[in-house]
This record gives sequence, C-alpha cells and structure tokens, in this order.
Amino acid sequence: MSTIDDIKSRLDIVETVGGYVPELKKSGRTWKANCPFHQERTPSFVVDPGRGTWHCFGACSTGGDVISFVQRVENVEFREALRLCADRAGVELRPPSPREREQREQHERLLQANEAAALFYHAALDGPAGSEARDYVAQRGLDEQTLSTWQIGYAPDGWSGLLDHLLARGYSEQDVVDAGLASQRESGGAYDRFRHRLIFPTRDQRGRMIGFGARALRPDDEPKYLNTPQTPLFDKSGTLYGLDRAWDEARRADRIVVVEGYMDVIASHQFGIRNVVASMGTSITEKQMMLIKRYTPNVVLALDADNAGSEATLRGVEVAAGAADRTTVATIDWRGLVSYQDVLQADLRVASLPDGEDPDSLVRSDPDRFRQLIDDALPVADHLFQAVTDATDTEDARSRSRALQALAPTVSAMSDPVVRSHYVQKLARMARVDERTVLQAIARPGGRAARPRAVATPSEVQQAQQRQARGTPDGEQQLLALLLGRSECREAGIEIDAGTFEDSTNRRLFEAWCAVEEFEAREDELDEDVYERHEAIVALPLPDYRSDHLAEMVAGIAKELRLRRARGRLREAAIDHAEAMRTARLDGEPVVELAAKAVAAGALATGSIGEAERIASEFAETTQRQRALVRQGAAVRQDGDTGRGLAAAGDDPAGEDAR
Repeated sequence: MSTIDDIKSRLDIVETVGGYVPELKKSGRTWKANCPFHQERTPSFVVDPGRGTWHCFGACSTGGDVISFVQRVENVEFREALRLCADRAGVELRPPSPREREQREQHERLLQANEAAALFYHAALDGPAGSEARDYVAQRGLDEQTLSTWQIGYAPDGWSGLLDHLLARGYSEQDVVDAGLASQRESGGAYDRFRHRLIFPTRDQRGRMIGFGARALRPDDEPKYLNTPQTPLFDKSGTLYGLDRAWDEARRADRIVVVEGYMDVIASHQFGIRNVVASMGTSITEKQMMLIKRYTPNVVLALDADNAGSEATLRGVEVAAGAADRTTVATIDWRGLVSYQDVLQADLRVASLPDGEDPDSLVRSDPDRFRQLIDDALPVADHLFQAVTDATDTEDARSRSRALQALAPTVSAMSDPVVRSHYVQKLARMARVDERTVLQAIARPGGRAARPRAVATPSEVQQAQQRQARGTPDGEQQLLALLLGRSECREAGIEIDAGTFEDSTNRRLFEAWCAVEEFEAREDELDEDVYERHEAIVALPLPDYRSDHLAEMVAGIAKELRLRRARGRLREAAIDHAEAMRTARLDGEPVVELAAKAVAAGALATGSIGEAERIASEFAETTQRQRALVRQGAAVRQDGDTGRGLAAAGDDPAGEDAR
C-alpha cells in the first residue's frame, strides 16, 4: 500500500468533510450538503463513504477524494494538502526507505505467486487427480460458471506439486513459504501447505489474491478448513471472503449480509443474492466491522441455526458478562455488537435460520425464503431477548432470574438512554420485576452502569493483559504488542535484553521474533503455547503511534519495566530489613545508629562483623539503592523519556536490580 493509499484508508471522508461542512447530512447511503465551493440553495454536494469520494453536481461539476477536498477547501498545493491529511491520519510523510521499497517488491512477488497458485489449483480441479473434488462440488450444486467465477480449485495430494510448479516459474522457495503456500521443515526444505483439499481463493476488497481457504476432502483430515497463515498479505481477522464481489451490491442495497462459510457466500451469489460475505468461520472482528463500515452501516448476521440463539450462544453471553475481556478485545461478542452500533452508527441485525438449515442449504432450497428472513432480521438485542425468552420458564422465578442475568450485560452495553430505557422496561416485564431491580442488575458495585465497549479502553486492555498473562509483570505484553504490531520497532526491539521478559512464554516469543525477520510468515512454526500467546497479543488493539516515536517508545517501555521491577524488589527487601531492625532493636542492639553510620560511610567494613552490623549494612545498602531509583525516576520525568535516566549497570548501584 502506498503512503497516499495509507492516508486515505485511515481517514473517514465523512468525518473529514464534515469538519469543514457542518451541515453535511446523511441521505440514503450518501451524505449531502450545500456545496462549500459555490453559492446554492439546493444541496448538490455529495459525499460517498463507500467510494471514499465527493462530488458537486451543481456549478462546480467536480469532485475527488479526501485529499483533493482538503486541497481545494484549504486552497493549498497538493503537497501541503497531503501533509495536512497525513497529520490528521497520523502518517509520517517521507521518501520510502530501502526497507519499505523491499517490502513493496516482496508484496508484489507474493501477489503474483498467489495468482499463479490459483491458476494451478483451478487447472488441477479439471485434471485426472481432481475427480474426487469434482464429485464433491457437484454434490454441493456448484455449476461450471460458479467454479470459473470463483476460481475454485483443487490441491493435489502430494508434498510438492505446487512448490515444484512455482519454482519452475522463477519463484524462490522462500517466496512460496512467505506467501503461505508452503511450510518449512525443521530439517530444511519446504512442502505444500494444502494437500488433497478443495481450494477457495480469497481476494481482498480490491480484488487482489491474498490467500486461500482449503476444505478437507477426507473425513479424517484435520482441520476441516485450513487457511493461509498470517502473511504480509493475508490477515484472517481483517478479511471478509467475497467482499471483492459483494461490496458494490452492498453499497447499492445499503445492506450487507455476513455468513460463516465459503459455500454460504458462493450459493448466495449463485442464486442472485450478491451482497453476502463470510467471516470465514470466525467470530466477527473489529477489523471486519470497520471494513464493512466503508460500504454500509446496515449489517445482517445470517448465522447457522445452531449458532443463532442456541444455548451455547446464550452461555457465551453469560461468559462475556463475566471476566472474558479477552474476547471483548479480540472479537466482537453479542454485547459488543450492541455497543458497536453506537461506535459505527450502524444497524446490526440477526436473521434466525430454521433448525437444521444453513445459508447454503436454505438459499438452494428456497432463495425467496432466505431473502425474507434477511428482511425480517431482528436487531441484535431483540434477537437475544427472543432467544432467552424462548428458553425461559416464565413460571419459575429461578429461570427468570437466570434470564435477567444473561441479558443484563446486553442492556448495560446500550449508551443511548432512550433505547436503554426501552430495554430496561422490556427486561422488567419479562422477569416480572420492577425497573429498579433491573437497573441494579445492570450496574456495577457503586451504582455505575456496566457498559462494555466493542473497542476496549486502555484500562480495559491493561486489565485483559494482566489476566491473560496470569501474573506476568506489568508491561511485558504491552511491549510485545508494539514489537509484533509495528515493523518499524524491529531495530530498537532486537537491542532489548531477553531478560526483560520474566514470563517464560513471553521470552520465548520475543526470542522467536528476534531470530526471524519475517516473523509473521512463520508463526505457524511456533510451539503451541507460544503460538497461543502470540495470537492473544496480536489481537489486542494497538493505538496508531507515530513512526518516529516508536524506537524511543520501545526502549522506554523496556527501561521503565526494569525500573518498576527494581523498585518492587527493593520495596520488599526494605520491608524485610525494617522488620529485622525492629527485632534487633528490641533485643538491645544499636542497629539504628549502625545503619546511620553505614549510610554516611557508604557501607560498614566487612569481615568479622556481627549480626547487628550485617542487618544495618543491608538496610543501608537497600536505602541507597532506593534513592538511586528515585533519582532515575526523577530524571526520566524531567527528560520526558522513560529510558534516558537509566545508567549503565556498572556505574549505578541499582544497576543489578534494574536489569
């Protein structure tokens, strides 16, 4: 992605234009106002957030993107408009570095490798080895036109079919591995990642081939669905299958339908319902929701019958109401969807499918019924109320109490006071209690309403990190999130001592990151516990820090982490020493006087000193080291750099502990 594309992708054109044109108002899927560039009575200035463009249909008869708007409204040259937009987007403008140019070239190579792989897989489906795959797609009702349109293919049941094919066409083995098409053996060499599987090529919203999904054809093969791993091109949590074909129809219909699987999307498009995308079997994520926002605020979740209102889903609501903040950070759960409507100003609904049906089967048997279910989809909160009510024995007080506890987090997530009041009343009627009881149920201790956010606040992130780390000293996961999330941190990151990470899993993850520059392309090679920690950390939201601050930030966090640990250790030692001094003094020993002498002299003479001298000397040493740490902290605050005040270990009495 070029710098200009990066800037435009980060800027919300409606928000940017609205800052200059306060009267901008929504009109269908677009926004309208009187043109700011000429006088008019009837609004002819239109902003299309789906396209990221603006246009004046009046006297100006011109338009453009967000940068051209700022250029015109500020009356500046393009370079200055680009700078203004870059500052607003938090993007640093500078010529591409050799490393960035190398990354762009690598991205282009990987895109070309993926395109060549898609052609290989598609051809293999028609070859002799693809007979079983052809039988499967025939059973699923995919016609020749659909197979061609979606470029569905077959991965032969061999260890190096695709690899040999791409090597013969000039790609290196490393290119194939980096694209996620092959896996690296520990003993050396690579092998095909997908074998004897039906292949679903995955493109981004711009139509670029970024990865693949693969379905097992043998019942015993696990996993049933296998995706391209995280690569420089492919991020499963930020990808929606079929968006390249659905976005235009979604924009026209002003609604997008989210299903779970590849076949659900393909069947819907085959039967004329073309505003359908898939989350590829995962819970919908914040990144996916932000992607959808570009085209429409109206979203319908057409989940399989066993996931749309089942007891498992309701248990998930209860879990989300408790301590599962990790889910809230990584993905958007039910109550997250409720609160996210406020963030996105979106209308999120759920279509309940009949028992035993999924979108694929239903659209093939009765496409009109599927359309009607989409039209009749309920708001998320209403869907949950209906599902809970259907499972509640209204004559049983305990059953009503469980229902109240299950739905309380959903109601507490609503920030609109009118909407929230409506559902408080509805919940009170369902539970057969007064509204005061409901308000108590949805409030935290102290009377403050518990309103979880789809996008976690810094304090929520910190709490989630501490819980996930299970005792990991504060700051380790913050530092790892920065290293894993921003490639600009690498040069500063590899200078950090691995001993900074006291949690062993964090340390192993850090060491693996240091050892391999293209770390994300090889994350599937990590040990299971390290992989799980990696997945948890990369799912954490990361603020959009400026690139020129990152190196300083990495060094600062590491140094501050060491300082805090040193303070903690010395605090514990000081408490122990104080207790020893108190005991010694009760026994008649002059430890206070000895300690004062030790502080003045730096230390007592070693050798045949008694117990009182030893206690006093240790207390004095601890006191001096605490003072040194206080001075370092003061220097840090004065310099505005959490690491600048840290001296070398050999020059500083606190150096050993600070390490």
